[in-house]
Amino acid sequence: MRETKFSVNALLLVVIIFSAITFFVSIKVVDLSDRQAVNDFYPVENTGVAVRYSSIYPNGIYEGDKTNGTLKVEGDFGHDWGAAAVGDQLYLNEYTRTDMGMMMCQVVRVDLHTYEKHVLWRDAILRGRCASGELVCLRGFLMPSSFPETNSFCRLYGMSYPEIRMESGSAVVTFVDGNSGEIVYSVRDDDTDSDAFDARYLERTLGEVRG
Repeated sequence: MRETKFSVNALLLVVIIFSAITFFVSIKVVDLSDRQAVNDFYPVENTGVAVRYSSIYPNGIYEGDKTNGTLKVEGDFGHDWGAAAVGDQLYLNEYTRTDMGMMMCQVVRVDLHTYEKHVLWRDAILRGRCASGELVCLRGFLMPSSFPETNSFCRLYGMSYPEIRMESGSAVVTFVDGNSGEIVYSVRDDDTDSDAFDARYLERTLGEVRG
């Protein structure tokens, strides 16, 4: 009788262990199926370099093509309107995340000969070019994904930087000479996230914006 009871308990134990293994394996298979490999490669104008976002390779600026490209500057950079080439200088948005969960953006310049990176402005974002060719950036800008209007960490951070205002869309619109990297005109705008931004700044020349 005791042997029979022992056999039944042993069988139950085997069934429980097998069920647990099956459960964890099924979860792992589902988890792996949800993870899709990412390897996006975005050439920047006609520079011969590209911005890569990948779960296989390090993110960053690569020289060459998608197959044989060489990593030159590691980091999370913008592309499309978030990157612009002027001569041998590359202007980009660089994104980082803080320990407090805030997504930050800064505008950087990379020399296409030496690949040295220079930070131009923190808390800023490159928005593109205006009709006369100057680069258009927003300074004193906090990423909307950080919810600056309600995030107490953003408010604490903004106290140290007078250009930053917590109102959504408020920033200093800055026009930059891409050849020299110098600011040629700035204006405060409290509605930079509106649909009219392109028409006000990117679709007009600097002279029209000034006048």
